[in-house]
Amino acid sequence: MDTQHPATTAHEPPGAPPECAGFVELSVRLTGFDEFDLRGTGMVRLYHDTTLEQLGRAAVGRFLDDLAAAGGDPAALADEVSRDIARAVTHLWYLGVWPSLARATHAALGREQPNTAFVVSPEAWTEGLAWRTFHGHPPGARPPGFGTWADPPPGTPAHVAGDVA
Repeated sequence: MDTQHPATTAHEPPGAPPECAGFVELSVRLTGFDEFDLRGTGMVRLYHDTTLEQLGRAAVGRFLDDLAAAGGDPAALADEVSRDIARAVTHLWYLGVWPSLARATHAALGREQPNTAFVVSPEAWTEGLAWRTFHGHPPGARPPGFGTWADPPPGTPAHVAGDVA
């Protein structure tokens, strides 16, 4: 995760690292979505900052060390606190909600932040990755369009989308 937060500007040289690159790389591993999709949500900076605010830099650093020791595979994390952090960041990306941490994790972090779930912004709901997993739309936020219910969702196998006669 980035320790500096340089603003992305139009004046950056062509090879400049993108904003929050370490957080995006971590998020790719946790969510299964690629960098293009994650950056396309517009939530990278907000989720990066929320994660640091909720966990603290020291805890994030330990988590990244544990992830590196696990070969970069979140499923191979042995430490309970690190697994809970991975779950929380993944939850944030999919639902736009920072979840309550396990009591043991919250206690181990020693943070003064309240251990409550919260929606990080109104946009976070509509940009949640959950909707993209099934080509859906967040209710009340992005209507799919008149008549779209008559067509099968994108990627539906032919044997499922076939006529029911």
